[in-house]
Amino acid sequence: MSSSEITTILGRGSSFDGKLTFEGTVRIDGRFSGEIHTAGTLIIGESAEVEAQVQAASIVVHGKVKGDLTASESLEIQ
Repeated sequence: MSSSEITTILGRGSSFDGKLTFEGTVRIDGRFSGEIHTAGTLIIGESAEVEAQVQAASIVVHGKVKGDLTASESLEIQ
């Protein structure tokens, strides 16, 4: 996993539907549905529920994910 700081958090209790694109590192702890595209790192927290098509450099999964995950550098499922 990248050692960069988390730049954005979609917190517990939040819900987002749509397309998310970002740089850096994003952590999702809430619900997300849609598409995620980044050259950075996506962290899916323990309380997260993600239903999405994901393309990222690095993905770290602690929570629930439904969809296709594509990681160009690393995929870590805990």
